[in-house]
Order: sequence, then structure tokens, then C-alpha cells
Amino acid sequence: MSEGSLCLKLNDVSGKFQLTQWSDKLSTHTTASFTGSTMGTLPAESICESVDSGVGCDHSNWGYQAEVWYTIADVFLTENRLDDAQKSVDEIKQLFPLSHLVSYMNARLREKEGKTREAEQEFVNAVTLSPCHVPSLVALGRLQLALHKPTLAEHYLVEATHLQPDQHEAWHYLGLLHGAQGAHTRAADCFLTALRFESCAPIRPYSVLNWRL
Repeated sequence: MSEGSLCLKLNDVSGKFQLTQWSDKLSTHTTASFTGSTMGTLPAESICESVDSGVGCDHSNWGYQAEVWYTIADVFLTENRLDDAQKSVDEIKQLFPLSHLVSYMNARLREKEGKTREAEQEFVNAVTLSPCHVPSLVALGRLQLALHKPTLAEHYLVEATHLQPDQHEAWHYLGLLHGAQGAHTRAADCFLTALRFESCAPIRPYSVLNWRL
């Protein structure tokens, strides 16, 4: 195993996934375990949702591995550990190369790196693979707004609110868009809607409860 590499294995005895990260400078390694209860804290998006149901990955160990790698990538992104996040996304890609979440996570990585155009293309790829993936639609709308493409921004954000009416971030960015266009009444309505939905939004999406059953 190369230095600085990540390894995820299923312990046959304990039934836990163990993430091992080998230090670049130390001969020791550290591990983190993931059990069924840990899986209950995974993000709402499911890797398996983007795979042909005929694969039957919903209850397989390799399907759960992909979910764990996705969570790990999300944590690394939050901590700005971009190299480790990219390694985690690459692990997902090996399991499910056509998952929209691979494109979505790569887009977030490119954004962190300041590569806006590459991020835009990756978000477009994610939406192409899964037109109903709301986080990609919101992110793409936000990015189009930053790129001064209001028509495209409105298209993606409105689509996100149609698919998930209580998506407060989409309403917030629609408010910014209308405000920039001078439509202050519409902007205020969007901001109020965003505030109302955000105030009652759960800390974690309700969809993660499926993992606890």
C-alpha cells in the first residue's frame, strides 16, 4: 500500500467497515469504523439510486461501501482536504462509474479548486445523468448566477423548486436573481419563502431514516 493512501475494508467478524489511512510520514496507520448506525447519518443522495435496479446493489456490501466513500468524500470536502476527497470520489467511480454523484462530487471539488468552468461541466453531467437530482440543480443554478447567466440560473432553480418545493437554498438564490433584476417584490417573496422553509428544515434529511430501519 502506498503512503497516504486510503483503504476501506469490511470486517467479516464485526460487520464494520474500516477506513485505513496510511500516514505519509509515520509507519503507523489510523482506522475509523462504520456500522449500520453510522450509515444512518449518510447524505440523502444514494449511490444506488443512480444504478440500474437490476444490479441489485441496495443491500450489498459494495453498495454500502460506495455510500461510505461518499460520506467520507463529503467530510474531506468540508475540511478542505481536497486530495483525500478526490481519492474517495475515485473509489466511488470504480464501483459506480456512471453515477451522477461522481459528477456532482467532482463538480464540488472543481469549485473548491477555483475551476469554475470545469465545475459547471461536471454539474451539467450530473443533471444529464439524473435530471431530478435537486442538489445538482441548485448548485448549477447558483453557479450560473455567479457567471451572470440569469436565464439559465432561473431555469435550474425553478426546476429545483418544482421537484422539491421546500428547498430553501433554491428559493434564496431565486431571491438574489430577482433582486439583481430589479424585481424587488418577487425577490422579497422568494426570500420569505426561503426563510420559512429553512426555519423548519431538519438538521439531517428525513430520507436518512431509511438507513436506520
